[in-house]
Amino acid sequence: METTVDLLNQVNGFNEISEHMQDEELTQTLALVAKLISKPDVPASVGVELIVKLQAYSAKFAMLASWYTNVKKDERAKKNIYYSAKEATDRLVDALKYAVRINNG
Repeated sequence: METTVDLLNQVNGFNEISEHMQDEELTQTLALVAKLISKPDVPASVGVELIVKLQAYSAKFAMLASWYTNVKKDERAKKNIYYSAKEATDRLVDALKYAVRINNG
């Protein structure tokens, strides 16, 4: 079984982002993206769970991006990464919603 680090190493740069950010949920999100890149065919039953988990992570990323924008303004790089993670995660959730509909239909 592949570890999270193994999966992150499959996608160039993900491991560096994970190490820099030191955020377990961001690391888990990156690992899920790596898994989906290597095996994009997601069964509907798994897709529903992924949608909820990723949307929750996206909400966390949005809140942290706002925190780094409005309160902890000296962490500009983290702010930008969280905004990017939120947007990318939302788009991935949209794609998973579509895939689940297709696989159930």
